[in-house]
Amino acid sequence: MTKLPVLYLSCETEALTGPKGQASLRRLIRPDLVVVNVAFITSKKGGAQPEIFHQCGEGILARRLQSGMAERGFDVAVSGSREQGLKELAESMTHLAPEEVIELRLNTGMTSEHYRDIGHCLEALRDQGVLLICLDRLENVGNNVDHPQPIDSYIRNLIRQWEDEHRWAKAMSKSDLGASNSSPGAKAPIADPTLCVLNTAFSLGGMQAPQRLFGFSLNETSQSLAGYGWMQ
Repeated sequence: MTKLPVLYLSCETEALTGPKGQASLRRLIRPDLVVVNVAFITSKKGGAQPEIFHQCGEGILARRLQSGMAERGFDVAVSGSREQGLKELAESMTHLAPEEVIELRLNTGMTSEHYRDIGHCLEALRDQGVLLICLDRLENVGNNVDHPQPIDSYIRNLIRQWEDEHRWAKAMSKSDLGASNSSPGAKAPIADPTLCVLNTAFSLGGMQAPQRLFGFSLNETSQSLAGYGWMQ
C-alpha cells in the first residue's frame, strides 16, 4: 500500500463545511491514493493525558492506537464520538467514505519529546492506509491576528530550527559524547496547543521539513485554510 501523506491544517473548522472548503480539502489528497481510515490529531489546553475519541467504524484502529501508545508509556482512554463534524471532514477529503475515523486529542503540558514520541508511535500507520491529519483548530475570533499561521516566518523558522536540532542530535549520538547535548528546550513543558500539534506533525513527517506549503481562501469573510504536507 502506498505511503499516505501527513497533513498539518490550521483553520476554523466551521469554514470547511461549505462547498469551497470541501473542494479545497479534496485538492490535498490525490485521487489515486487509497485511504482506508482517517486519524485526526488535535490538541486542547489542559487535560491530564491524551484521549482517543472513536468517531465511526468498529473501533479497531482506536484500540490498536491505544495499545501502541500504552507500550510507549501513554495511558490513553478510548471514548465514544464527541464531534460528528470530524467524520464529515474526513469524508470531504477522501473519495470514498473511510471505514473508521478517530480523533487523538493531545493534552498540553508535556515536553516536545513526548509529542514527537507520539508521532513516532503513529508513523507506521502511514503505510497501512491511515490518513493522518494534524488539525490545529482556530477559534472564531475574526482575523486571528494572535494565532501564528503556517505561512508566518516564526513557524517556518521554528520547524527549520527543529530540523537542525534533530540533525545535530543524530550526529552527536554517533560520537563519544552521545546525545546529552540535545536542546534544553526539549525538556520544557509546552502550553501552546499549536506547538503540541506541530511537534507531533514534525515527528510524523520523519523529523524533516515539510515538502509542501498550502493556503486557500475559503469564503468572503476571510476565513482560510493553511498548512503543511509531508508527502514522502
